[in-house]
Amino acid sequence: MNNQVPNGNNQVQKQAKKQSTSNINYYGREKDWVLSTNGLYQKIENKHGEKQWIRIANYTEIQKIRQNIETKDITLSIKYYYHGQYHEIEIARSQLNPNDFVKLNGKGIDVFHNNVKKVIEFLRIQEKKAPYEYAHCGMGWTQIDHRLCFKHHHIIGLAAFQSNYEGAYCIEPRGTLQGWLDIIHSEVIGNTHLELALAFGFSAPVVGLLSTQSGNDVDTLLVHVYGNSSKGKTTAAQVAVSPFGKPSRQGNGLIKSWNATHNAIVALLRGNYGVPIALDEASMSTIKDFSPLIYMFAENREKERLNKEGGFREQHTWATTLISTAEHSLFQKTNKNDGLRMRAFEFGNITWTSSAENADALKKGLNEHYGHAGIHFVQYLLQLGLEQVMERCEKWKVHCENTLPKSDFISRVSQKFGILLATAEMVKEAFDLPLNIDGMMQVLYEVEEQAAKERGIGEQAYEYIVHRILQHLKCFRMDKKPFEGHECWGKISYPKHAQSNQVEVAIFPHKFKQLLEEGSFSDPKTVLEEWREKGYLKAEKGKYTNR
Repeated sequence: MNNQVPNGNNQVQKQAKKQSTSNINYYGREKDWVLSTNGLYQKIENKHGEKQWIRIANYTEIQKIRQNIETKDITLSIKYYYHGQYHEIEIARSQLNPNDFVKLNGKGIDVFHNNVKKVIEFLRIQEKKAPYEYAHCGMGWTQIDHRLCFKHHHIIGLAAFQSNYEGAYCIEPRGTLQGWLDIIHSEVIGNTHLELALAFGFSAPVVGLLSTQSGNDVDTLLVHVYGNSSKGKTTAAQVAVSPFGKPSRQGNGLIKSWNATHNAIVALLRGNYGVPIALDEASMSTIKDFSPLIYMFAENREKERLNKEGGFREQHTWATTLISTAEHSLFQKTNKNDGLRMRAFEFGNITWTSSAENADALKKGLNEHYGHAGIHFVQYLLQLGLEQVMERCEKWKVHCENTLPKSDFISRVSQKFGILLATAEMVKEAFDLPLNIDGMMQVLYEVEEQAAKERGIGEQAYEYIVHRILQHLKCFRMDKKPFEGHECWGKISYPKHAQSNQVEVAIFPHKFKQLLEEGSFSDPKTVLEEWREKGYLKAEKGKYTNR
């Protein structure tokens, strides 16, 4: 094949006209590169000093350049001609080197060792004229050029800056905002529990805003909804996430499954600072202990890990609201630490939907209209500003402190519930929705009232240890009775100074620790300190044991 084009530009144009299109583009300061449908040519000087057009390769061009605003990585979209058809492939800009780029001949790009450097030389010249755009993979609040904005399908709050979402979730809006509002008015308003579910979802950007911009430590809000099937748990999760994206487990929706590995579940939250995520059916999970995950969710960051070189890996973070569902309480598969109940709030055995028809209408309607309301609400938050959002949350925190059952944990609980109620108030204003905030407060009161009963780790441990002692009386020596057991755990005695029906049980320290571990009580010192305060423990001064 003759690669030379002897009669200069005219011959190039004649050859190009043989193709279906006659587009000819010149590149370079001397216009010594030509790209046409016939191929890529370069004007070079031969040994006689004459300028000639030499064919370098088939049509190869950068269609567009995309830069990720978080990682700064650049991706090139390459259009090329192979075997009678045009194709397109995306590559990292770092692949524009001979060793890597030549491997793309396996995809049909006309590059080999004899021409790869020339093709790369042309692409580096041509990329200066290629369309340039930004993209993002994360979601939620960020600062761009020192201005606060929100990463969703596009950037919210920074009209002059355009970036397209290319992450793992389907958050591109579908339907209309009015269509979504119609569904909410007809199927949610009037049902206090579903209205509260709406507040769960809308709280995500509030949590993200406070966590990333206020300078305060604000945990990810973890809400667990549990109960028997057909209670509307998944429907409640759909209501919660629908303002921000597809409310489904299908098609990269915002509802994910608990049936995944520990690391896969954590990865779902990375880089999310304001979009709610739902984890459906914890009952299907093979995870035996949810305690580490609950702590990690709330702390907004992964565990620190070392890489192969001994340095620290990048530690991914997040700050949002996570809605979990199951047929059982998460605390059935955790240790008994009170701290867990400060980080996860359970709404158990609630009937969320009023009927099967109500659930079906919500499922159908929300899958037709989603993603718009979240954008509108974020715009409203930007309009209010950080200071006013913080004031709203503080106001409702104080209201909760004055209303909820008194406990040692009321301040921490009130902070979380205050965010939910402040969110409900702002949603009410942003969409002119008649939300029943007093009704929500009553639900939160009942939730905290039940949680307070279950929260006392010392009392739980006491009841558990007494139960184990009664199960294994033969393992204890008793006054004036022969020991018939195979293993001795300690001694049961009836001291003269004890009140009626009271006994003293002495347990070997190693056995006591073992029993607590078997009961998922991970901190014996906390248990013993509470026992000392309640008068359950007889020990030497400054110690938890007696000789």
